[in-house]
Amino acid sequence: MRTFLSGLLTVVAMVAIVVAFPSLWVKERLVDSEGFVATITPMAQNEQVQDYLAGQIADSVAEEVGIAATAPVVEPAARAYTHSDAFEADFVDVVSQQHAWLFDEPPAGSDTTTMQLDITDMVNRVIAQTGVDARVSGPILVPLSGSGGAGLEAGRYHEVGRQITAMAYASLAVAIAAGVLALLFARRRSVVLAWLGVAVVVSAVFAWAVALFFSDRAKAEVEAAEEGGREVSAVIIDGAASDLQDLALVVGGIGVGVVILGVIGRLASGRR
Repeated sequence: MRTFLSGLLTVVAMVAIVVAFPSLWVKERLVDSEGFVATITPMAQNEQVQDYLAGQIADSVAEEVGIAATAPVVEPAARAYTHSDAFEADFVDVVSQQHAWLFDEPPAGSDTTTMQLDITDMVNRVIAQTGVDARVSGPILVPLSGSGGAGLEAGRYHEVGRQITAMAYASLAVAIAAGVLALLFARRRSVVLAWLGVAVVVSAVFAWAVALFFSDRAKAEVEAAEEGGREVSAVIIDGAASDLQDLALVVGGIGVGVVILGVIGRLASGRR
């Protein structure tokens, strides 16, 4: 009976471990607003993102003054700004807007079909750098997803985010409880430890697959956006997927270490 309980609890713990790691990453790095910002903010150093927003800022300034020919004049100042330290703080605000669009419930009567980012602060900062004594009241909105029902609708991941958060906490609790009980009931704890290590490795592989699926799915969501916005979205998506894959390698390595520890323990107990 003791061996049966230990085996059953080990299986339960293994399943929970496989689910826990990727769901916790999604909860902490995407669903949580601070985690989302921390995940995406490094993309402020990406030259493609910087150039895209510099072009959008220059075009917005030209549109505000009503003279299209001013865009080439303003663009050098916009590029200097997007390559400066001040840009990252404003980029964090834009990233926060993205998170709110995806995970917050949209206000009643608002446009829910097109993700638009307010870059008014960026435009005003560039105008100030040119020495012009003027300020745009805004909002200056840049569409980042498709329109007419295509792309990412506002609040699309609101409910999904809540479900993933619940799953992450539940799977973590089950993994810890079942794993500890399995070790307590086990006659050969080293064997149980090795199997738990295998589950950690499988969880890392599963997380890697989740990153690939997330990347492909997210890129398909923004396929209807204009080319520049689509390319920038792809950079951001790849950055998030890479974060999960890098962490999966670390977790997989830890799992391999646990397996080796369990095997060594089993061999040592066998000699005794």
